[in-house]
Amino acid sequence: MKVRKNNEITLDKKDKQILEMLYKDSRTPVSKISRITGIPKDSIVYRIKKLKKYEIIRFAAIINPKKFGFPIFKFVNIIFYSFSPHLEKAFFGYCKLHKNIIYSAKTSGSYDYTIAIAAKDLDEYESIMRELRTKFSKILKEFEAVDIISEDKYEYSIDLI
Repeated sequence: MKVRKNNEITLDKKDKQILEMLYKDSRTPVSKISRITGIPKDSIVYRIKKLKKYEIIRFAAIINPKKFGFPIFKFVNIIFYSFSPHLEKAFFGYCKLHKNIIYSAKTSGSYDYTIAIAAKDLDEYESIMRELRTKFSKILKEFEAVDIISEDKYEYSIDLI
């Protein structure tokens, strides 16, 4: 891995081999990666630490909310009126702390922000939306809720590297 002056990162063949194996199964033991790639274990550990340090990879468990009694899963695309940095920070903080908002992202294009809400039933979902509309009525212009019926692809492409 090379880090250029502009903080752009270039990965070498060994980094890509390690990433490809971790991408397929992030729990792959270093010993197995070493055996398959021929890269020494200590080198793999060092490279993984660098990949984490430069935020190229991170490890997280992806939980399926439906399996835990949250069958309502909706993405909500939001359009705001113009608003102050203070209100923007309050909205983003609210989303980060709300247990039912399991994804949030500032976006470009037709919508300003997208959140994903997991709820036990439609009443709980409606309650969350009512709270959002009430608490942020000064900045929330409109929203569009989209039901997630199934996820056919959930990945970050290793082919981009």
